[in-house]
Amino acid sequence: MLPHSWKIVGRVLLALCLLLFVSCFRAVVHDMFLVNSAQGYDSFGAGWASSLVVIFFSIGVVLLAFSQEYREDERIIHIRQQALARTVILYIIVMALNLIANLVLVRMLSQDSLGPVMMVKRAFLCVPAFILYYQLIFKLSLWSENKKLSRDEE
Repeated sequence: MLPHSWKIVGRVLLALCLLLFVSCFRAVVHDMFLVNSAQGYDSFGAGWASSLVVIFFSIGVVLLAFSQEYREDERIIHIRQQALARTVILYIIVMALNLIANLVLVRMLSQDSLGPVMMVKRAFLCVPAFILYYQLIFKLSLWSENKKLSRDEE
């Protein structure tokens, strides 16, 4: 586990990710609707920014997920283990649904050569989402446990 101070770096990277996402989205909308279609689409800027968004998002989520809480004890370690088990189950369900959807789309669109490439791409892009699922489940579980403890103390 990383020290608690690494959460700050993760939050900064996620903020940069959000800013880059917004600027990338604005550039795509500007190029699609406001620029004359005869001029073409400048995909270099949007592609470069979207790559940075994926990189910053991945690193930021990993730093947030694997940094210790301010007070890390046995109860929090147990909650982490439960959250990881729930996340693995959720991830398996999401990947199975993704596989089924891709197989159906390949059959409908008859793009046999593109199907496996898209499945692998989506699988790799889901890894940061897996970590985000874990973080959300862990934080919700920790919040509910802290709420139960505060009720028991009263």
